[in-house]
Amino acid sequence: MHSENFLEASAAFVDVVRDIPPTDWERPGLGTWSLRSLVGHTSRALATVEEYLALDEPESATLGRAEEYFSTFITGATDPGQVARRGVEAGERLGPDPLAVILPARERTLALLAAQRPGRVIQVRGAALPLEEYLRTRVFELVVHTLDIGHAIGRESHIPQAPLADAVLLAAAIAGATGSGTTLLEALTGRGSLPPGFSVV
Repeated sequence: MHSENFLEASAAFVDVVRDIPPTDWERPGLGTWSLRSLVGHTSRALATVEEYLALDEPESATLGRAEEYFSTFITGATDPGQVARRGVEAGERLGPDPLAVILPARERTLALLAAQRPGRVIQVRGAALPLEEYLRTRVFELVVHTLDIGHAIGRESHIPQAPLADAVLLAAAIAGATGSGTTLLEALTGRGSLPPGFSVV
């Protein structure tokens, strides 16, 4: 199921990238990122799957769920400056025709995923995670940043229902795993509001 969500979320990402005007790549994207850097960062959701599938398979998983990955490696534990630099570098690697880089990367990644056995475990940043759970983290990144790209260019992003729902569920699970579950639940049920700048990642 998560492989299908990954396919649909990555297709939505490609669709919004197609709509970026050629003259807009250096305009503001998100935070300190230009559109090029934002797209570069988002494209890493494809590149990291390909990269990790090339590594030897661990004997067993050390993390069981996607929310554990986020709470271990992302929420409050990742240097924002390093994330920003990687996004800039990934954007630069896209070159003059980003789709000419992104489309083959997507096709390679989907072909690799189709060849994997059920239950595959992958090495991820010194840990080990079921491939299906890692794909949930990549769907989350693709959905969130596809929306970001759409906002940056003034275009509505059409995210298919299944990957969108998976991203929403994962956001809620991350909130629960990192101590923000009550705040989020009260806001979602009309019993409170989210504090300024609230984020689960």
